Amino acid sequence: MFFDNSTREWTVYSTVPKHIRKLSNLTEIFVIESEDDRPIAVKGILTEKQVSMKKERVYTDEQKERAAERLSRARNAI
Repeated sequence: MFFDNSTREWTVYSTVPKHIRKLSNLTEIFVIESEDDRPIAVKGILTEKQVSMKKERVYTDEQKERAAERLSRARNAI
């Protein structure tokens, strides 16, 4: 990802299938390379507001356990 401060846009490049699918839902993608009619390398333009950066959340073992219990109760309630 590259940010152009003059246009306030992100230029995004990816070869990850999951990212390619997400990008194709957000913006027009430009296929750089394809294989068997499937894009394997793409580039796209995103607005400044379409990209956010955040700190990765790290859960303690206790928080994971409580979340698993809540999920279990919710599944059993159905």
